Parts: sequence; structure tokens; C-alpha cells
Amino acid sequence: MNDQIIPIIALIISITALGLSIYFWRMQFRPIITATVKTAAAGNISTAFNLQVKNSGSLPAKDIKLSINQSELHNVFGADATEENKTRWLAAFDDKNTISILQNGESILCSFGTCMAQDKGFWKYLSIFQISIGYYGWFGYHYVDTQKIKIVDSNSFTDFQWERRS
Repeated sequence: MNDQIIPIIALIISITALGLSIYFWRMQFRPIITATVKTAAAGNISTAFNLQVKNSGSLPAKDIKLSINQSELHNVFGADATEENKTRWLAAFDDKNTISILQNGESILCSFGTCMAQDKGFWKYLSIFQISIGYYGWFGYHYVDTQKIKIVDSNSFTDFQWERRS
């Protein structure tokens, strides 16, 4: 009986190691889609933003759909958030604007509104809201991730930087 304990323990350890390897491989070998606000242009009057969607995973992603609960956005809009501008700047969250495929390592942009002093732009500066990103991996697995979006100049994560000269 004692001669069988060591092989049984070794078998249990091997099966556990195999299970953990498969688990971590599945977590790593997939598309990872993120969205972030990028500064398109900044000046002393306003800042224009893009929304960047990026695949930083190891496989392409298909049928990427961004969604948002628009009823939660009332506190993040500035004075320029007219119905026409909402249609324009929130088009990324429209059901018809699905990203068909995004290769691993690639990103895509769309216009995402402006900020101005005294909240006169579309967004209130430094506002934060949550979005949901749904997509399919190359082998048919469906993923849904949520993340926060912050309306801030992407050239500095602290909002302070040396003055740029052209």
C-alpha cells in the first residue's frame, strides 16, 4: 500500500497542473477588447476626443458591440449635449455600428465629442461612466466586459504636463 501512495500523489499533482495550465491558457489565448478616450486635438478653447477600441489579446475579435446605459449619462453631459450631438457622439453605442473584426494588436477610432470651459462642451471634463463591451473570440466564445471611461486629456494621466510648442 505504501508503494502506491507516491504514484497516486504524483498523479494528483500532474492532473492539477494540467487543469491549471488549461485554465490559464484559455484566459490568455483570447481577444481582450478595451476602449479608452483619446485626445484628438486640444487647445485653449476646447478639447476634441476620439473613442479608441483596441484588441490587446492574442486572437482577433469578431462582432464587437459597445453598449451604455444612457439613463446614467445625465450627469456627464455638458451644455452642448443636444439630441443631434448625442446621435453623433454616441454613435459607437448604436446597435448598427458593430465592429465586424478587429485583429489582435490593432485599434480603431471614432469621434467622441468635446469639452469646453464651464461645461459648455458635449462632455463635462473629468466625468466618468461605465460601458459594456461584448464580442466573440475566434473560436466562438462570447465575452462581455465592463469598464469605466474617463473624459480627460489622454496626453497626461494627471492632467498636468509641460506646455507643448509647435
